[in-house]
Amino acid sequence: MSGLEQLRGFTARTGQALLEASPKWTITFAAVMIAAVAVLDRHIQLNLSLGVLYAIPIMIASPSLKPWHILITGLICAILREHYATYSWEPHAISRLSTSFSVFAGAGLFVREVAYGRRTAMQLSQELKEQVERREEAENQLKILVESSPAAIMTVDAGGLIDIANLAAHQMLAVPDNTLRGSSIGDFLPMVGDLLKAAGGNLPYRSATTCRGRRSSGESFLACVWFATYPTRSGQRLAAIITDASEDLRDWQETSLQSLLRSTRVLVGSVSHEIRNICAAISVVHANLGRLNGVAQTEDYAALGTLAQGLTRLATVELHSPGEHELGDASVEQLLDEFRIVISPSLESCDAELRIEAQEHLPHVLGDRHELLQVLLNLARNSIRAIEDQPERIITLSARLDGESVMLRFSDSGPGVDQPDKLFQPFQQGAEEVGLGLFVSRAIVRACAGELYYESSARGCTMCLRLRPCPTSEPASEVQNTEISA
Repeated sequence: MSGLEQLRGFTARTGQALLEASPKWTITFAAVMIAAVAVLDRHIQLNLSLGVLYAIPIMIASPSLKPWHILITGLICAILREHYATYSWEPHAISRLSTSFSVFAGAGLFVREVAYGRRTAMQLSQELKEQVERREEAENQLKILVESSPAAIMTVDAGGLIDIANLAAHQMLAVPDNTLRGSSIGDFLPMVGDLLKAAGGNLPYRSATTCRGRRSSGESFLACVWFATYPTRSGQRLAAIITDASEDLRDWQETSLQSLLRSTRVLVGSVSHEIRNICAAISVVHANLGRLNGVAQTEDYAALGTLAQGLTRLATVELHSPGEHELGDASVEQLLDEFRIVISPSLESCDAELRIEAQEHLPHVLGDRHELLQVLLNLARNSIRAIEDQPERIITLSARLDGESVMLRFSDSGPGVDQPDKLFQPFQQGAEEVGLGLFVSRAIVRACAGELYYESSARGCTMCLRLRPCPTSEPASEVQNTEISA
């Protein structure tokens, strides 16, 4: 290493040490040096003044001084230099004072600005280093999040080519790991391949969709896609989160089918009950007509008997034995949450308010949650029709533990019911559709080992659902259906 390089290294280390030193130490050291130079300049009689050495302590202390402090220090050092010089206060002293002051103050101000720039550069460098470290940490956390996500996460460039894909995406599309990069998204999700084109321009586009996907083996699956576009220097890009909804679709269809079959069985049983009542009346009329002379031999009499017998056989047909259906358990809290979510749009359309007052820690009840939800929705629709013309539109649903039962009270601020005794009769006049809503709802609640009934109140209409809590001694699935005949 050359002597010049060694000098540069020494200067850099010395400057760094001065910058990192405390201001109190540097100012004290500079004051001692100024006093030492003044003493030497006074006692050593040379033709050459030692006053030029005053520039060293000024430059040492200047990073810790303010500009006006440097100017005052420079003026003091210029006066000391002139006072202890061999030509002290001789002609042209003012000129020498001005020159000395300019040199001392200029050197100090220059070093101060250099030190300030150095400190600023070091601070910016440290901040940049910290930002880089934080960015790397955030990128690592994001990478871990993406790779550990059970949902497929991909980014697609403007040309429809996959740029980033996590492990779940490779597993969903049935391709080897780390092979999706550069593949066309249209080969797996054709609809997603067109989303960038549909977005257009540089505006962000966020949405969700359900589309048909295709694995590398050719197998189709139902994909739920949440996506967003974002601009980059190379054009629009798309980030997508994809889940396989095939199993959910199968479960939902199976649940819907079972719920439909149970509801159909309840409805058919209820209608059969009414048909049996009609057949009983026809049979009585048929028997009475047979006592009249000459009527029993007529074709019309025989046809009426055949009709009554056919209706009786039709009404006795059962789709499935109710006792073979096992009751499940339903969470009241989850039931109320789902009810609030489903009924909210209908309430908003008529500017109605829903108040749910639920006791905490309610036990699970016997029954199917989907069927009980249908009962609550039917009651809510009836209440909405009742209050839509009222100045105050409020629906209240309370859930309380009443003895050994869970009570759900459904009330509204409507005009009330004129004939409560006819609420649960089928085929009521003036009702929407066929007038079987409350009739079937009560049958569903009874099929869940509960009861639905009307409760008189001072205002509006109040309907009560009395449900049985699930036994704690045995699983709910082992409790047999005790459906009460409609």
